[in-house]
Amino acid sequence: MKVGISDRDRHVRWNCEKSEYDSERVRYPFVVVDDRDREGTMMKIIEQLSAVSSGVERIRCVGGKVKGTKLRYLFESFDSSVASENISWHKIGKPIKRDRDLWERKGNLSIEDYVFGIYG
Repeated sequence: MKVGISDRDRHVRWNCEKSEYDSERVRYPFVVVDDRDREGTMMKIIEQLSAVSSGVERIRCVGGKVKGTKLRYLFESFDSSVASENISWHKIGKPIKRDRDLWERKGNLSIEDYVFGIYG
């Protein structure tokens, strides 16, 4: 996994935490930053989550423009039973950045607010 990837370059940002709905599943938030085919990259991620798991549940989907660039971002989160060690990150085809601050929040700041604060 690469470190030091700029928020203004193409990349995938991710994290994982226990699902708030099902203790047997993991919540994965992903942000794909690119100027094209963000949905295709997200499909590669979903394929990774589906390859080992019986089901992937989409929780949310939000997109926007990366401020000061020609890039856009696609933010989606999923619940899955796949452990992050079982994801073949090299198959995603983009620099990968784990962000431990990308998690579901309670209170005033939502995860969408956090993502917008980075890219908006």
